[in-house]
Amino acid sequence: MLDPTPAPARRIAYQGEPGAYSEEMVTRVDPAAVAVPEATFAQVVAALVAGRVDLAVLPIENSLAGVVQEVSDQLSEHPVHIVAEHLLPVRHCLLGFPGPAVVRVRSHPQALGQCRHYLSRIGAVPVPAPDTAGAARQLAEDREPGTAVIASAAAAGRYGLTILAEGIQDRDDNTTRFVSVERGPAALPGDAGIQRGKVSITLETAHQPGGLHIALGAFARRALNLTRLDARPIPDRPWEYRFYLDFEYTDPETATSALAELGGSARAVRVLGTYPGAA
Repeated sequence: MLDPTPAPARRIAYQGEPGAYSEEMVTRVDPAAVAVPEATFAQVVAALVAGRVDLAVLPIENSLAGVVQEVSDQLSEHPVHIVAEHLLPVRHCLLGFPGPAVVRVRSHPQALGQCRHYLSRIGAVPVPAPDTAGAARQLAEDREPGTAVIASAAAAGRYGLTILAEGIQDRDDNTTRFVSVERGPAALPGDAGIQRGKVSITLETAHQPGGLHIALGAFARRALNLTRLDARPIPDRPWEYRFYLDFEYTDPETATSALAELGGSARAVRVLGTYPGAA
């Protein structure tokens, strides 16, 4: 006899408060999931590693403001891996109360960066906050004259704020790339069962002239397209850098071969995830 008890809903962690863009992405990833808010990216990853949640959804880069470096650092420092990527078009709103002119605007630094031309036009001072929805909630509680926030229309409805302006991002194609993250190590392309996809890695090259050039040759010789390349300082090793790379592949064995060659020339390579590319 079949067990009629349904499987429990997945618990998915995100950074921010209810009404955040990350919460919206959680509902897109799994509408039946329990969305679990955490105050910081580090706490999101800690909840995942500890097994308090089944999955984490994290913003990793934006088409206007660039890479979310703290997320990259968390992925490289903990035993987790990327299993999927998702693209979310982001339409920012200016939220507040009718009345005095807006002289300061609070929001997450990424959101402020995505609206910097608008903020310059209205002459408002940008003020960083931990997240968009949290800024909206705080303003609803404090009702600070002359202050507005950048957040979503959903946050306006949740916290009882007025939408003072819509679509204030600097470009209409503003998009944030999110990743779904699970516990444990990532599989190599040849073992992941994904015929056409993407790979995210960290790379530490030999600290010598041409070190990065030599490493990147492993991709160029196989016509593998890099879709991301940026660098972060390595703690305790001044002026040395860890590189973050994403590349696309259509043949898993070719991708695995490139990683094998890279491992022979670089000082350290870690696969952060092998996953299907977002449609």
